[in-house]
Amino acid sequence: MTNRLHYQIALTLVPQVGAITAKTLVSYCGSAEAVFRSSRKDLLKIPGIGPGVVQAIAASAALRLAEAELAFLEQYGVTALFYTDEHFPARLRQNADCPALLYFKGSDAGLLSARRMVAVVGTRQPTEYGKAVCEELVDGLRAYDVVLVSGLAFGIDITAHRKATQLGVPNIAVLGHGLGKVYPAQHRSAALSLLENGGLLTEYTHNTGPDREHFPMRNRIIAGLCDALLVVETASSGGSMISAELAAQYERDVFAVPGRLRDPKSAGCNLLIKNNRAKLIETAADLAANLGWDEAGRQRNVQTKLFLDLNPAETQLIDIIRRRPEIPIDELTRAANQSPGALAALLLGLEFKGMVRTLPGKRYILT
Repeated sequence: MTNRLHYQIALTLVPQVGAITAKTLVSYCGSAEAVFRSSRKDLLKIPGIGPGVVQAIAASAALRLAEAELAFLEQYGVTALFYTDEHFPARLRQNADCPALLYFKGSDAGLLSARRMVAVVGTRQPTEYGKAVCEELVDGLRAYDVVLVSGLAFGIDITAHRKATQLGVPNIAVLGHGLGKVYPAQHRSAALSLLENGGLLTEYTHNTGPDREHFPMRNRIIAGLCDALLVVETASSGGSMISAELAAQYERDVFAVPGRLRDPKSAGCNLLIKNNRAKLIETAADLAANLGWDEAGRQRNVQTKLFLDLNPAETQLIDIIRRRPEIPIDELTRAANQSPGALAALLLGLEFKGMVRTLPGKRYILT
């Protein structure tokens, strides 16, 4: 396992090899290790792979750097998840630009695949109104058994994290730097607190600093991890608007808190609502209703639903779907061993019973 991870980390450290190129190389070669063991001639046959990339792969620098990263992971109990791993978050994997490798430090990496995930983003300089609404919404979300995602930045991000930690809501901070430090340093205590019921997530190696260009990249992870992205307060441009645009591209639901006319700190939220890029939200119940979360059944365990009168084939499907936060139709077809027609009929019946919901792209989740 460690040897395999060594090559996976090394692949992400090869100059000129970003996430998409890394995944292309693995898809043709079969594994990260196979990429490093492939001949120059074979690598050059891969579409989009030129001599510069091949030369960088042949050099030993990435493998040496990966050894240092492995030592850090072992010393500090960090979990590394390659995009081909079973436990890599499925929501993120479905996006073509998702990272090839994630580093997670926290209470349980399984939180990255929680059944309900909501991202909260906003300005770094919120008004008292914005902070109060943010805390109110987080408090309301607690009843829906969600994992909250944000970016540990000043303003709305840290307000959401602190309130979630105070209320015992699991929350994950996505960082624009490595796990060797916490940025901003003023949020170190908050970061340590959320490790007990959440975690810190990044695509960067431990010694990577908080460079400016990392934060827009960080935003695609925040947007990709969630079922819904909630913008509390933001100007008409900036990181929160980038996150909202990414969430829309990933077919996530986007919600925005309305603000006063001509208030620059609410201009972005009002613009998203005005242009139908986000749904207006006043309470957590608004979000839950839009997502089809049954308020009467909040925090209801799926086992309770199985007391319904299900036939064996329906029970089998429920057992398959419940193992994943969501499952594409092709994987469900293979796992269920049903004909397409029979599977479609079973899924339709489960939807009528309120047990299964269809997501864009023919993906299925339990309600």
